[in-house]
Amino acid sequence: MDSHPSTAVDTGSFRDRDGRIYVQGGRVIRGLSEHALGEFEKLASTAFYTRFLKDGRLVSSHLLDPQDIDLPAEIKNQWAGFIEHRRIPVISYPYEWTFGMLRDAALLQLELLEAAIEEGMTLKDATPYNIQFDQGKPVFIDIASFETLASGAPWAGYRQFCEMFLFPLMLQTYKGINFQPLMRSSIDGVGVQTATRLFGFRDRFRGGVFSHVWLQSKLDNRYGSTKQDVRSELKTAGFNKAMILANIRKLGKLIRKLSWQGEGSEWGEYEAFHNYTESDHQLKETFISDSVAGSSAKVVWDIGCNTGQFSKIAAQHADHVLAMDLDHFAVERLYRECSETGLTNILPLIQNIADPSPNWGWRNRERRDLQARSRPGLVLCLALIHHVVISANVPMEEFVAWLSELSDQLVIEYVSRSDDKVKALLRNKEDKYSDYSRECLENELARYFSIVRQQELESGNRHLYWCERSETSPHISPVGSEPLYK
Repeated sequence: MDSHPSTAVDTGSFRDRDGRIYVQGGRVIRGLSEHALGEFEKLASTAFYTRFLKDGRLVSSHLLDPQDIDLPAEIKNQWAGFIEHRRIPVISYPYEWTFGMLRDAALLQLELLEAAIEEGMTLKDATPYNIQFDQGKPVFIDIASFETLASGAPWAGYRQFCEMFLFPLMLQTYKGINFQPLMRSSIDGVGVQTATRLFGFRDRFRGGVFSHVWLQSKLDNRYGSTKQDVRSELKTAGFNKAMILANIRKLGKLIRKLSWQGEGSEWGEYEAFHNYTESDHQLKETFISDSVAGSSAKVVWDIGCNTGQFSKIAAQHADHVLAMDLDHFAVERLYRECSETGLTNILPLIQNIADPSPNWGWRNRERRDLQARSRPGLVLCLALIHHVVISANVPMEEFVAWLSELSDQLVIEYVSRSDDKVKALLRNKEDKYSDYSRECLENELARYFSIVRQQELESGNRHLYWCERSETSPHISPVGSEPLYK
């Protein structure tokens, strides 16, 4: 019987029949078929591969010597060769990204495709799941997507690019429709017929709608159920490099023109209208900085981050900060700021903790919930509790229990009933929130944590707690598993 370290197959990497991802300890290993192995060796000899590796936009990968592979025999015998990838710290999905993140990922996809075609290769698909964000920028991770460009062949990934990049970006730009719910409802993105229905007649005159949505819809209606071998007919028609490159460059030009300024955002200008005094603000910043530094946490979650003021403080002490909020433009502002200032250890994500990213896709394992992809050493929960308990109607008991499952350390801010923000939430609601009190919060915290330090702000309306898991707290089964690669 083979003796080898524990090996987990990546449950989201099954779609490519020429390869599969395995996670073994801290290693990410991809098995390759004979065909895929040959394509990788060709890829590794190209100039563009070396160039994109150097600037960090392709995940670093190397071919493994058979002596360096300690996988079960049934896995080793299945593949012609193996490559190892640098591990991405936290995996994220396009329905958790902001407009700017999806736009930057789309441009990377096109730039890579253009460079590949110029050297006789192509990308066989065009899904944003092949791209991750690391060190503040998009990184392409699916090395097995590169293959030799067949003579006369069209760009095979064009429709997928439209449905998973272009249509979502155009809907956000032209219609103000958040693309995240659409992409979370369909793992294959926004279908061409769906896009056609969402864009009205007048929208045809907007950039890209007529050519990429309306015309493609007509072709889909004509050939969608045909018995003709359309792929062979297109190849016979002769798609040379110049035609494909022209289309790619036009798409890049179109996407660079798309923009979104966050109309309707509640928190996009959070700093301008928060209700802290300057002295309270300083007290809070100092408390957060001291708590994160004292926690020694390498990974920090800032849930309800708004525009990331405290995420940036946490980033001074932690290796990685996941900054998440349900307000799209607030998170977009943080992403733009991180990109402009070179702040590379914050990953901004759109996440509603009352309706979080689920396990879904094939067998509910293809895409994983966030708790399966990241395990924080510390959770920041600042000025959020009233939104969860009052707005989302989550009982205080449930909320604190959930927080205790996430991490052994917690910084939480209680916002009292006399605070203007809480009064605004209760103004037009029947107050059935008897559990919304500081006493109730402290009782619930005491079930799982010991309070290391606390700070009342000078206004008297807000109270901060830094908590560590108590040795006498109820046993909580570990949430999540080894973060998977893709």
